[in-house]
Amino acid sequence: MSVAAVLAGEVLLSASTAGAQQANQIVSPEPAPPSASSTTAPAATTLPEVTVEAKPVEKQPQPKKHTAKPTTKAAAAAPKTPATEQLPSVPGTAIIDNLPPAYAGGQVASGAQLGILGNRDVMDAPFSVTSYTEDYLRDQQASTLADVVDTDPSVRINNHGRGSNNGGGDVFTIRGFTVPNSDTSFNGLYGVLPVGTISLAGVERVEIFKGPNAMLNGMSPSGGVGGTINIVPKRAGDEPLTRLTTGFESSGSGSAELDVGRRYGTGKEFGVRFNGLYQNGDTAVDDQTNEVQSATLGLDFRGSAVRLSADLGYQKDRTDVPSSWGGGLRIGGGVTHIPDAPDASNRTAQLWEYIDNEDLYGVVRGEVDVTRDITVYAAAGGRTNDQADLRTSSRLNDNSGSLLTQILNYPQYSDSESYQGGIKGVLRFGSVRHEWNIGATRLSSEVGYGLDVLGGGLSDLYHVAEIPKPDTSNLSDARKNASTDLTSVAFADTMVFADDRVWLTLGVRRQYVDQDNYDVTSGARTSTYDESATTPSVGLVVKPWHNVSLYGNYIEGLTQGMTAPAGTENAGEVFPPTKTRQAEAGVKVDFGKVAGTLGVFRIEQPNAITIPGSTPASTIYTIDGQQLNKGVEFNVFGELTPSIRLLGGVTYLDPEQTKTQGGLNDGKDAIGVANWNGNVGVEWDPYFAKGVTLSARSVITGTQYADAANKLELPAWARLDLGVRYKLEDRPIEFRANVYNVLDTNYWETADPSTGLRLGAPRTFILSMSTEF
Repeated sequence: MSVAAVLAGEVLLSASTAGAQQANQIVSPEPAPPSASSTTAPAATTLPEVTVEAKPVEKQPQPKKHTAKPTTKAAAAAPKTPATEQLPSVPGTAIIDNLPPAYAGGQVASGAQLGILGNRDVMDAPFSVTSYTEDYLRDQQASTLADVVDTDPSVRINNHGRGSNNGGGDVFTIRGFTVPNSDTSFNGLYGVLPVGTISLAGVERVEIFKGPNAMLNGMSPSGGVGGTINIVPKRAGDEPLTRLTTGFESSGSGSAELDVGRRYGTGKEFGVRFNGLYQNGDTAVDDQTNEVQSATLGLDFRGSAVRLSADLGYQKDRTDVPSSWGGGLRIGGGVTHIPDAPDASNRTAQLWEYIDNEDLYGVVRGEVDVTRDITVYAAAGGRTNDQADLRTSSRLNDNSGSLLTQILNYPQYSDSESYQGGIKGVLRFGSVRHEWNIGATRLSSEVGYGLDVLGGGLSDLYHVAEIPKPDTSNLSDARKNASTDLTSVAFADTMVFADDRVWLTLGVRRQYVDQDNYDVTSGARTSTYDESATTPSVGLVVKPWHNVSLYGNYIEGLTQGMTAPAGTENAGEVFPPTKTRQAEAGVKVDFGKVAGTLGVFRIEQPNAITIPGSTPASTIYTIDGQQLNKGVEFNVFGELTPSIRLLGGVTYLDPEQTKTQGGLNDGKDAIGVANWNGNVGVEWDPYFAKGVTLSARSVITGTQYADAANKLELPAWARLDLGVRYKLEDRPIEFRANVYNVLDTNYWETADPSTGLRLGAPRTFILSMSTEF
């Protein structure tokens, strides 16, 4: 970590010299002429009249600013420029130092990153995306991504990675398709963030893109197609910041977080932002403890034509007594009815179980403005992850809740390098403005694991049987299982015309997938995959009125293709990456302080099945199955009144299996996807209690099925979260209290197609105090 820090410092130091030389060449702007309404008397000496014809300056595209008046919270977060210095303007093509402003209410932003399209205002984007701000994360006391996505009706949590009876890392479902935490990007760069869970201590924005996005971001590391989550790191503001937050959670977990930001230089060109977090103690689950150590350092330099940033991070996340169902509670063949969910606060793991993740990561990014309208950019990053995992894995045997439990030692590691580069800019032909980008990406990763089965025993869903700790003196180490290279080149062009009322985006990406698989015992290579695919995309935004956007898109997602297994007629045949296709249309309306989106979409995902072969006894493995997800989404956010903020929505989803093995399950719902999801969050600043904010959030999920035949049904569930915070009027001190799952409802949150049932989180109390000095 020290070597990376020194290298990042040298890059920033060398760039500062060039930036300072360029800054010295800037001519100070002329004083503004007096306004036409000025009543100041003219001087006694009369100068001859001079007429100057100024050459018109073409307008540089900038992120659109909403007409809504900023709230007090949003205004306070905005950087303040010293009157004696004029910071260099940032072109619309920039990512560094070009964060879209917060929308009215301060909970979400007015825009987000759209991969190769860069930052885009939500009203100009032909896709559905929501960007949650630092203020919202802090007010909700969110510690992981799972705490954030609970607000979005298009997203459901497949697995809570921390503080629950699941463990093992965050996993999400977006528009009915699984998206693991490993598919989360860092400022658009895949493969650099912690693998299991991500601490939010150094996070400025959490951006959720809904739907396939291969053209925008390239193929994700695990091939998830439902959407993606992008993390935007914190940067130092122009005003010095020193914030200390202490917290207490559930049964005795204490935490301390330090957030420090400073800018240096005559024009505040250099920025430093440090975030450190330590948390340790008991969670809401009996006998379970969690320890988190997290540190992030964000450096940036902003010159007149050069912008640089560097991010370094370390995270250690250990949970003792995590869960017997960390990989999901598998369902046995004897189950014909799902038993009631057990008490989520009761432990399901043995007292000797643990899972321990350690991640070290870093990213360096640079942007150089070659001309006023052309920017060259590049980024490079990497991550090392080591995971120790001694746990049990259980299977539900019957309707009464009897379990068969196995003891597993499952160490893992993951090393990755990620690169991104290209050139982007703006061209004008007559009345048409072209915002274009030519880019390339490369993600190289190596993963490995070990596996020991160390015995087991019988247990019960409602009363955990004690199993003696196995002998751990001679356990396997993690060994290489696969190495993968994901390489792509892409081009996108957004044509803006008709007085900025029409935005037409055309793009295409060529994706290459290379993978070698290895036997973890012998180390011998067992198979090789080398295929490619082209994914086009088109998006359209039409604005009949300045505050109304009609949008539509066609875009694809990519998943690594399968290889025909042994025993089939075409055994060994390698299939190209499978394409998931989405068509979407909708309308966005911005009322100034409240905005909403209504969209409909259709997503087709191919699946592998077997069909009759050339003889009655043979079969052919082919990509001929299909899952069809059709949905309607409604989202709303903003400030209803100066004291009431609203955030939430409703999603209807029809996850139909349309081409199944032998047509057996055609027309039935996909596993673990509810037809109806609803989220409503409200904040209220009561007039009778100055400085107090009350909040409430409801999360509602409809019935789901735990099997493809739709015979095992999970009941619908609803959860209520409440919160209160108080900010002192004369001191920068704020108190927060949140209760999640207020009624302590026990429910099966979802079912995973591969790993089984997931139990909802128990009632959790969180208290904290923040002070700035």
